[in-house]
Amino acid sequence: MDPQVSSSADSVPPMERSHWVAFAGILLLTSSLFNLLNGFVAIFNHGYYSTAYAHGNRLLILNYTAWGWIWVAVGIVMCLAGIGVLAGSRGARRTGICLAALCLVGQMIFLPVYPFWSLSTMLLSVLVIFGLLAEPRHVPGSRV
Repeated sequence: MDPQVSSSADSVPPMERSHWVAFAGILLLTSSLFNLLNGFVAIFNHGYYSTAYAHGNRLLILNYTAWGWIWVAVGIVMCLAGIGVLAGSRGARRTGICLAALCLVGQMIFLPVYPFWSLSTMLLSVLVIFGLLAEPRHVPGSRV
């Protein structure tokens, strides 16, 4: 028999219902900061990544400036999704999951350039995905 859900549970803000969602929203904002930093370094300091990697100014099929603009765009959208997650938007949670997965794949591509930076950003992405997917069992109806 399922326990009855009281109407007071609906009036509780989403951040107070699940600490994982709040944690994931903060990590999503942190990950967006990492992506913005990564992108701005690639855009404004042209030789920074090319001196770190022996293959010149190319990363797969794109140069580092184009890669930097991609990370800046992803970082801005991740920041907006993080704010939406903290506000309790279900669509922002879904967007955050997709963006964290995209960031995870993108950092795998970027792994040969700076492995420790990429691994730390990949770990943040995994924690964001887990935090946005995991819900406590006592909160009915708030699955992604």
